Amino acid sequence: MVVFAGCSQKKLLDPAPAIELNQGQLFRSIKRLAAQNNFDLKILSGKYGILEPDQVIKPYNQKIKTQADIIRVREKIIIKLRQIWRDYDIILVIMGGKYRQVFQPFFDNKFYVVFDKRGIGGFLSVVSRYRKLRTPQLLQDIAQFQILECSEFLWNRWYFNPFQKTLDVNRPHCCFYCTFKGEKGCDFAKLYSLYYEKQLEDTTFIQDLSKIENQKVVITSKLNSSQR
Repeated sequence: MVVFAGCSQKKLLDPAPAIELNQGQLFRSIKRLAAQNNFDLKILSGKYGILEPDQVIKPYNQKIKTQADIIRVREKIIIKLRQIWRDYDIILVIMGGKYRQVFQPFFDNKFYVVFDKRGIGGFLSVVSRYRKLRTPQLLQDIAQFQILECSEFLWNRWYFNPFQKTLDVNRPHCCFYCTFKGEKGCDFAKLYSLYYEKQLEDTTFIQDLSKIENQKVVITSKLNSSQR
């Protein structure tokens, strides 16, 4: 398993290994989490792309702020990220929204992306709680952050009740097979009718199965009675 952390604004003033150079509170907490559980750690840098913990670099102040930054860093990491994807079964991502977007096109069910609307404070709270868990418990808990395919994501949001949303609409998910992807994300208006129809079809199918099973019970009962 590998944990991805974003680089921090607070850094040492002199060249140092990336794991020591970054001094932000969230980064240091993620570093401890990885060390406690013997997870590998990788760092997403706004300047260098993907850094190894022991890679010595000079201090810098280049962040991922704009769409142009996202594309620039994304192009820089493609080859290395593909190798990481081959090497690990679980890729845990704990970083802010702009940094997460660098990975967006590569998301699949190997990725577990921690999402918290409270921002850095929320991430700190999640990581702090994870540091109190044993590794098996931690692995169970992060399952809630596993990337879902768009169709599965939406079906879980509306499962058997289209008016009760069970997943946050902003939860990171992948859209490899989505045919309803708009310029600003998923077109929920179009998808609503599709999944509502699917719910009705599934409900009808279950009811039909129930009728068949009831008929079998009646027939079996009659056969048993005739054999007595």
